Amino acid sequence: MAADNADVLVPLLLFLAAAHTVSRDATPLRAACDGSSEAVAQLNPGDTVSIRYALASEDGPCYKVAAESGGRQWEGWLPASALTNLEEFEKARNAATQFNTPTPEAPPEPKAATAAASLHIPGSSDARLLKATQLLNANQPAEALTIAEAMIRQQGPQPDLLALAGLAAQRSDRTSDAIQYWEQSLAIKKSPAIERMLVAARRELEADQSSEKLFGMRFVFRYDTREVTPEQARTIVPMLDSEFSRISETLGCRSEERMVVVVQSVDAFRRTTGAAEWAGGQYDGRIRVALLDGGRMGEETRRAFAHEIVHACLANMGQYPAWLHEGLAQKLSGDAPPPSDLALVRQMARQSQLPSLGRLSGTWSRLSPQHARVAYAAAYIAADALITAYGADGARNLLRNLETLPQVTADLDRRVRQER
Repeated sequence: MAADNADVLVPLLLFLAAAHTVSRDATPLRAACDGSSEAVAQLNPGDTVSIRYALASEDGPCYKVAAESGGRQWEGWLPASALTNLEEFEKARNAATQFNTPTPEAPPEPKAATAAASLHIPGSSDARLLKATQLLNANQPAEALTIAEAMIRQQGPQPDLLALAGLAAQRSDRTSDAIQYWEQSLAIKKSPAIERMLVAARRELEADQSSEKLFGMRFVFRYDTREVTPEQARTIVPMLDSEFSRISETLGCRSEERMVVVVQSVDAFRRTTGAAEWAGGQYDGRIRVALLDGGRMGEETRRAFAHEIVHACLANMGQYPAWLHEGLAQKLSGDAPPPSDLALVRQMARQSQLPSLGRLSGTWSRLSPQHARVAYAAAYIAADALITAYGADGARNLLRNLETLPQVTADLDRRVRQER
């Protein structure tokens, strides 16, 4: 973490979607993109929505959204004319990989797979602030929160310090405390980023019914007894510890504090996280997994846990591009893409239509389901080539020596294009 005499840059995990609101009175939220489809709700001007993805229709673009209106959560479709702030969404979408046509080469940029922004905190000469930041980045939020709370008691409420305490509280699975810190921060200084995190935290607190906890060696497992029985929970915790040991042996990661794992029904997962419809898990400092196999806690759920453990490991080790995150998560969890997706990527490579891995470095949260399948398949082929060509030791060396990433990425690009 770089710092100078002016400020410290503190990474904040942000709610991935940009802030959008409804612009028209009595706007119907429809069940499908078609303007004649059933209205599932009536939205009002100023209602907040999060865009999942966009589709083209005969009447122009329409957007799949999650909306909050009248104290309730809704999902459906809105036309472009009903939304504000679409420029930010389109700018972000255009910055993402375009899979339909060849794109110019761009140098790979190592960056976190999770969305992040930088918050400037005055008075960075305080070594405790730097320490709290480092602890948070190393997945030690409880210790980071202890430092931040002590600083608040000694120095008084400062908006950015309160924001940092809120993030540490959230990642410590203390959502109510996070909400209080962010409310105090916003009362002193307005911040769109903190406002989005506060909205997400309030939604989480309302929708997340997972209250029972079970402690393992490396994890705190939180679950809803309506979805998971205590007997199932007691089998899951040692499985999580075993998966972490297996994955950490390959990647070389460590965990100084217990990581929080939350398992939910698919519906509760969607309402709590606002994740895209194709997502079955999420890592935001905590691992969240949707019960994908009918609550049986079978192989599909195990793979989902392993997938997010890989993300947690990589997030704790450094900043890596999205293709490396998602490729290794699939490869090490055993969650290979469907053969049809792999065949499509190989066909695109033969036709010189596959973008380089360097262009798969940004966030994938706004990809449509079709584009996401292509991105995941390309990342999987690259990760498979990485481990095949360089071995587990080579993968660990890459993670610990990011200066070699451009060279390795170029080599893997060549291998992916030669894949048959």
